[in-house]
Amino acid sequence: MEIINQEKYEKESKNGLVVVNFSAPWCPDCVRIEPIMKVLEEEYSSIKFFKVDIDKDEALKDLLHIRRIPTLLFLKDGIEVSERLVEPDNKMPIKQAIENMLA
Repeated sequence: MEIINQEKYEKESKNGLVVVNFSAPWCPDCVRIEPIMKVLEEEYSSIKFFKVDIDKDEALKDLLHIRRIPTLLFLKDGIEVSERLVEPDNKMPIKQAIENMLA
């Protein structure tokens, strides 16, 4: 999963289906869902998956009002199309949000 900054987020999130994972390397929950995100990225090749390290891009975190991590955003052509997932603890809610994006 490619790590992006605010500039790349603004460019990439405007086109197509995008999942953005806001996380940090020191966050145990973020580390725990990393393998899940990799599997989903392989499973849904038509969707772009990105990660934002909140320690390296606090401005984007603040702009999007990210308060807890991990937080997942689901976008279609730059618009959030699903409720944000905050601190998901397993694959099912993430997969369901992705399926809803595709519907």
